Amino acid sequence: MKQRLIRRAGVALGALALTGILAATAAAVITSDRGGAMLSVDKRTGNTPTVTSAVQWSDLPGASVLVNVPPNQSRLYDVPFFAESQCAGPNTGGACSVRIIAVHIATGSVTELNPQAGIDYAFDSDMAGALDDLREGHGMERSKRLPGGPNGSNYQIEVQIAVNDPTTVFTLDDWHLAVHTNA
Repeated sequence: MKQRLIRRAGVALGALALTGILAATAAAVITSDRGGAMLSVDKRTGNTPTVTSAVQWSDLPGASVLVNVPPNQSRLYDVPFFAESQCAGPNTGGACSVRIIAVHIATGSVTELNPQAGIDYAFDSDMAGALDDLREGHGMERSKRLPGGPNGSNYQIEVQIAVNDPTTVFTLDDWHLAVHTNA
C-alpha cells in the first residue's frame, strides 16, 4: 500500500513537472501586439501563376506594399494573404512555404512577421503517394509592430515563397494580399 502511494505521488510529481516544462516552452513562442485605430488598408492582387522549385526564399512578383512609420512612433501591421495553391512533387511529401516579411528600406534588414516560422510553415504540402495534388485555396495571416525610430522608417512588406525539397513544384495563382496599418 505504501509503495503504491509513493509510486502515485512520483507519477503525479512527474506529470506536474512535465506540464510546467511544456507550459514554459509554449509561453516562449507566444507573441502579443496591440493596435489602435486602423489608419489604412493597402491591397494587391495577382492572377498570373508563379511557379518555383527554389529552396531559397524568393519574392512573389507584385505581392509587396511600401509603408511608412513616422518618427518616434510605431505601427502595427496585420497582413492576411490568400492564394490558389498547388504543391506537387515525385510523391516525397514535400512542403511549399510562404512567409511575410518587412524589409527596412534604409538598412536592408529583414524582419519576418509573427509568427516567425520560416520554412517550417507549410502553406501547402505534396501528398506522399498521391498521383496529383490538385489546386486549392489556402490562406495565412501575419502581424508585427514596426518602429519608426528617430527619423521615421520606410518598410517594404513582401510575400516570399520557397519549397523544402528542390524536386517539389510550388504554383501560386489568383492571390490576394492586404496590409492593414494600425496605430
